[in-house]
Amino acid sequence: MSFAMSLNELSDVRGTSFDQKAAAAWLGQQSEDLQFQLAEHVFGELLSHAAQPKQSSGGACTKLCGFVEHCSKSDSPILKKFAFAHATNLKLYNYFIEWNEQDSHRSMRFVLDCIVSSIMSNPDPESSKSIKNNILDDTISVITLHASRPSTKSSMIVIEYLLQKRAVYLGEVLHVYRRLCGDAREEGAVWDSFISRIFAWMELQYVWTAAGKLLVTILTEPWYPDDQSSRHHPDTWHDFMLSGLRINLELLEPIKVYIFMPLFKIDPKSSLIYLNKLTLLQKLTTSDTQGWDLNAMLWVALLEAGKKTGVVGELDHNILDILLCHRSHEARASGLSILLASPWTTKPYDSATLSVLQKHLPSFHDDVDAKIRYGLLGHSRNMIRRLHNSINTLHKKSINGSNKVKNKPTGSNDTGFMTSHDTQENEIKSSTQVPVEYEEFIDWYAKFLREELSPTVSYQRHITSLRAMHYFLKPCLIQGDETSIKRWPANRLIDSTWLRSILDLVMDPYDDVRETAASLIMLLQSRGPMSGPPVHIHGLISSPFEKLHMFCQKANELSLKTARADHCDGAARSQDLLFRWSSNFDEAVGVLEKVLSKLDQKLRAAEKDLAAAVLQAPVHGDFASLRYIWSSLTSIQFDEQSLVTLDGLQDRAICYCRRVWQAVQHILCDDSPEGHLPEELQQIEGLDTKDLLSYSFRAIHESSNLLRTIAQNARLNRQQGFLAPSRQNFEDIGNLTFDELSNLRHRGAFSTVSQTFTACCQLVHCIPADKNDHVDLLQKWYEGALDCIYTQGSTTRRSAGIPATIVGILASKSDSPSFKDVVTKLQEIGRQPAFVSETDGSNLAQVHALNCLKDIFKTSFLSQEAEPYLTDCLQLAAASLQSEVWAIRNCGLLLLRSLIDNLFGTNENKAAMEAGWDGRTVRIAYHKFPALPLLLVNLLELGKKSSGISIMGTQTAEAVFPALDIIRRAGPPDGHLEQLYDSISWYLGSHIWHVREIAARTLCSLLLTPTWLQSIKSLVNSPDQNSNNLHGILLTIRFLLERLLQVMPEQLSEENINGIYDVLGGVSTANIYLHRCTEAEAAYIDVLNFLAKTGQAHPSWRIRGPKIIRSQQSSHHEPLALLNLRTGETLVQSALGTEDEENSDMLDQDVKIALATDINVACGMLEALSRSSLLQTENASSSRLAITYVHACLASKAPEPRTIALEGLAALIDILLASASEDKTLRKVPSEEDMLTLWLDLHQKPLNPSLSDAIIRVSGPLIAISLVRASGHIDESLSRRLSSWGVMMSNAGAADRTFDTRIAAVEAIHSLSAIIRSHDERFDYTASQIHQSHLPWLLALYDALTDDDVEVREAAAEAASPILGLALVPGKAGTRLLRWLAAHFGHEPDFLLHAAGRIAGHDSSYTHVATARAGEASLTETEAGGLDWVSAETQLAEAMRFDDSLFVVEENNQYIDEVREAKRWRGVFISPDCFRAVGARDRADEALAEWTLAGLRTLSVIAQSESESAAHGDGPLGWTSKPQVFAIAARILICASALAKVEETHGGLRGEEGLKDGKRKDGLNMAVSEELSRFWELGRSDRARVHGLLLEMCGIVE
Repeated sequence: MSFAMSLNELSDVRGTSFDQKAAAAWLGQQSEDLQFQLAEHVFGELLSHAAQPKQSSGGACTKLCGFVEHCSKSDSPILKKFAFAHATNLKLYNYFIEWNEQDSHRSMRFVLDCIVSSIMSNPDPESSKSIKNNILDDTISVITLHASRPSTKSSMIVIEYLLQKRAVYLGEVLHVYRRLCGDAREEGAVWDSFISRIFAWMELQYVWTAAGKLLVTILTEPWYPDDQSSRHHPDTWHDFMLSGLRINLELLEPIKVYIFMPLFKIDPKSSLIYLNKLTLLQKLTTSDTQGWDLNAMLWVALLEAGKKTGVVGELDHNILDILLCHRSHEARASGLSILLASPWTTKPYDSATLSVLQKHLPSFHDDVDAKIRYGLLGHSRNMIRRLHNSINTLHKKSINGSNKVKNKPTGSNDTGFMTSHDTQENEIKSSTQVPVEYEEFIDWYAKFLREELSPTVSYQRHITSLRAMHYFLKPCLIQGDETSIKRWPANRLIDSTWLRSILDLVMDPYDDVRETAASLIMLLQSRGPMSGPPVHIHGLISSPFEKLHMFCQKANELSLKTARADHCDGAARSQDLLFRWSSNFDEAVGVLEKVLSKLDQKLRAAEKDLAAAVLQAPVHGDFASLRYIWSSLTSIQFDEQSLVTLDGLQDRAICYCRRVWQAVQHILCDDSPEGHLPEELQQIEGLDTKDLLSYSFRAIHESSNLLRTIAQNARLNRQQGFLAPSRQNFEDIGNLTFDELSNLRHRGAFSTVSQTFTACCQLVHCIPADKNDHVDLLQKWYEGALDCIYTQGSTTRRSAGIPATIVGILASKSDSPSFKDVVTKLQEIGRQPAFVSETDGSNLAQVHALNCLKDIFKTSFLSQEAEPYLTDCLQLAAASLQSEVWAIRNCGLLLLRSLIDNLFGTNENKAAMEAGWDGRTVRIAYHKFPALPLLLVNLLELGKKSSGISIMGTQTAEAVFPALDIIRRAGPPDGHLEQLYDSISWYLGSHIWHVREIAARTLCSLLLTPTWLQSIKSLVNSPDQNSNNLHGILLTIRFLLERLLQVMPEQLSEENINGIYDVLGGVSTANIYLHRCTEAEAAYIDVLNFLAKTGQAHPSWRIRGPKIIRSQQSSHHEPLALLNLRTGETLVQSALGTEDEENSDMLDQDVKIALATDINVACGMLEALSRSSLLQTENASSSRLAITYVHACLASKAPEPRTIALEGLAALIDILLASASEDKTLRKVPSEEDMLTLWLDLHQKPLNPSLSDAIIRVSGPLIAISLVRASGHIDESLSRRLSSWGVMMSNAGAADRTFDTRIAAVEAIHSLSAIIRSHDERFDYTASQIHQSHLPWLLALYDALTDDDVEVREAAAEAASPILGLALVPGKAGTRLLRWLAAHFGHEPDFLLHAAGRIAGHDSSYTHVATARAGEASLTETEAGGLDWVSAETQLAEAMRFDDSLFVVEENNQYIDEVREAKRWRGVFISPDCFRAVGARDRADEALAEWTLAGLRTLSVIAQSESESAAHGDGPLGWTSKPQVFAIAARILICASALAKVEETHGGLRGEEGLKDGKRKDGLNMAVSEELSRFWELGRSDRARVHGLLLEMCGIVE
């Protein structure tokens, strides 16, 4: 039988019915001369079918591998030979490598199983060896970049799999690596080289898993089959990990997850050995403030991995204390994980762990890093679960143990030894004691979470505590059990104070805080919505429902007064809560009817007089109320009568949405709605465009959200009792949103409406068809969208809501209109030609079509369906860039950006995007876009053809940019490299600079190969060169060297660098265009400058640039700015590269000349000086740099160069101050006379903000030099300077200053703090040497630790590290710095009075202290009553002033918590250290008592008046809910408690002077105590209802 006839008998190989087992059996029955050929045919068909994207290949891969396996087990030797053949397995391997990289699926593992079987079970040993060697050669070549195949991940998977299956051994891998790399060193060095290459690949996230598995296998598997003991000892692991982490610190997390954790699971014994070694190497637990080095990072990561896997037990809590308050986010996160992580969910925490949690949890709640807080919440959830589980387990053990003891016969024991019975009794006692400790911790935790709800705390603390409460309450509040709210531990958290705080947060400015607070209140309802309120809440006098009802009234009144988005949203959520707490359906409908009635009244007002409605009757809160209520209705089942009632209400809601659209349509549909105020409204007093636009936008925003909520209920089944919209309702919603989208011009509005329209399109299939109406909604809307495309004016480049309409229609995934039809139609419209002579650009269908295509590719849920059209749209975008109509070119550019983002994704940062391809990563799967490579070639050829007129136009240049950008970022596609190289090289000669630059950067992606130097030589020696071409080639050399340094540094060997110098030398001597084109000459010098700068970091490279540069400087052509800049950088490199003092003097002169001729050149030279790495060495030339900086400041009046010079001078002095030799430092820094001259000169010349900040920055190093020269001895002159400087730092760090000013102040303070080091909590100076004049800047440093910007706080924490001796997180640094200040300045009267002022809320600056000292007066001589503290009455009057503005001006510092600050300073004020201030203690106590007494009386008056007003006291949204009022009241109460503590602790320790004023002081303290008790009694009364958190601060126990 012939081959063709045999094939006819075989079933369709690509068909779903193909049976690989039957096929192998059938082949075995064929004649021997056809078997091999038939097997190859079947194999080829299966392989080609499997070599497709997984969504189209189906189970072809499984069938392919199954067929090979059955052939290998066949009785036919020919089929066996085929299955084990080298060619067969090589094809399988290539298939795996190609398709597993970007399109992997589970069945791909079967391919590796087949290959392993062919290696280990092959009857032909030579074939087995050949297969193994070929695979090892190929995979290791890819990993080591000896092959350009972009398949690193797959190659690593193959090697790891073969090693795991023992098909190959590590010794064979090492042998192949040595042969490929020519590395003849000893084994350890070769392994280090190979492993470092694997670590280098881990910079790519998609390689983490494969690289981690391979490294673990290398570290744990034996090297040879006959020697199982030959493997990497744990002592050698550290060198590998250290070198890997040194490559990139961001690899710490993947090392921990993908290496350390598998190591602990596979080889725990060796992992513990490695852990012990790291413990000896790390310095984190020492006094070294720089202890967070690579060793410490690895040690902490290894500890965390060991703890999570259960291999490592509990750690020393002293170590955890260091980790949990460390400045590094990674250290803190790992510390918390080590503390709480455990594979056992019922293992009890020990008391030390609970103590550490109480100590450090607050600082985690305060962290601004969302990653830290989310990690904390995850640990909190597990902690609470483990607490509950362990308590239950311990109680059970206690009960069981007690029963056993009771049943045990008693007897005497006189032996003196503890029996098992005694041991058992002790265990039972301890087990009953542990729950008590747990209960105490849970009580503390509940109290802590409740205190975090204070109005003054930051957003981070609010949201973290609210979410933690969810985890706390969920297991406590049992569904259906109304009494669970009264039982422990829920009753430790839920009380009247908690409810009031939560209700206040329902009106918080942050949406997620409002949402979480409302959801917590929902948890209180044990039986779901409309089942009535909770029965009872501890401490609540009225019922919970009455409390909520009163809150809703206050919330609605507040929202009407301000119309702010947060207030209206909070009021809306309160209405939803009221609806949910209704006891029955009629009561719930009553709430809904009330909202609808109010909304109807407001809409009537808007339809009658829009201006009055804007000012007095905002509607967005009512629409939001309806939205929240409708969301609650979703989960409730109703009877038919109730559904009919709700249907009527639903019709009204939809009608109101239509009415509000009609009322504000003319505002939002204006071509420029942001500045539009209709003529008839322009004379209305108090109305401006901002108010009108806010009313209109928010009305449409919330009404659209309501419509979307109603429409989404179309998924519900009405037959089952759920409220679903009727078909008419759905059509009304869809048509209304379509009308809005097609007319809106306000971007925010159509963004919201587009979501509603998309939801409608996606839910069309859920609406039952109307037998009497055959209207296809999607087709109707599609035709309407096309009509808009053709007729609507293109007033904006985004085409308003038209693209959103098309996207919404496509989101339905309907067959009519189909995705293909829509995209094809849009492409057809976009391709229509347009000419400037035929259009004014105001009505272009092409613009709308292009924008629609752009949004399709930007939409994530459509991107996969859009992939087949990407190449066509890319060609359309390129063609649009050549249009003569600007609007079309602009939209083509936007479409291009969207297409490129679709190709590459949007997760890439800007630096990686600009860097381009790295020569190894697969950025684009070109096989998914088979037409893309040819399109790229054609686009590049298009530019060459259009230049037949001698120059290439700008429009043509824009058309080639997409092709160049794609190749630059993704690398070249296979098969077109030579053609692309020629085309891109041609663009190096473009007359447009930007084209040359992009072409040069793109060419770098093609030259990332070992033969790059030969390619550069070919470019330089190419014929027909001109000036533009030479400039492009030099740009290519510059960019290529930079890129090679980043991704292939081994290519920049001394031999290759010498080759580059030879090429440049040839250009300098032989190329005539170099001296004619200043741009080319500037690029040439830039290459030499780069080589010189890089040579500093790599001394093995030879630097021959200066000689050539000197010849370039003597050119006689007219200079250009760029050439001057490059020449200036060369002069700097030349001066810094030698120790000759003459060159340093010449640099000084060159800078002065540049300042006199070209400021930009001078700035470039000064920046080059600042960037030089020689500043950190002991190079002799560095001694002249300070003088150069000073002379630059003195020689110029321009602020820009002086700013750069001062910043460089500050950095230089900091480096010199950090050096070990004080003598050398003082020799290299400016003299006192020079510093004085500089300081006076700076203030006599023009200033700008940047220069002002630079002056602040340099002041720190200058004052530090003066202190070093004084050797710690501060005379009167230096004391005044130091105090004045501290005041300047305090003023610069004020909250109303700019960020740049505040950070400059902190950096200046760091310069001074760095020379004051603390060891074992003691200065190098003695206590007497910590001069009083240091206090102002130390207080400024403390203030910076509570700055609004996290960067400033972290910089301040770093500045505090030398003082505290620890690298602490800002919150902990602030606490310890205050403690340190009290220890060193507690004896100072100034500090004591300052502490008292801080508690009272006095201005935190220290100006008054310095002023008094400057006038040679001391605060000890100032009467306490004369202190200029603002009275509490004045503060409260200002804080209680109501602000009804629509947009609130935020406070400058939203991070600082005034209550926490007052408590901190209270601790300082009552600390024993501050009682050393002889003679000032009584005065401070008396001043504070007078201020506090007046404040308490004011609080009592306010509480009394509020309780008698219509507001009926305080309560939710009461007078203490305002953060400013709460802070002042808290300070007053904290002051009172501080005075009580002082009197209690130190009342009997007065001196003689104190006894004289004792009667007056006792009288004041008694009055404060009585007034505090009076306020407490008044505040807890039924009518006053003052905030519970304030009453707790009184310190009075019932």
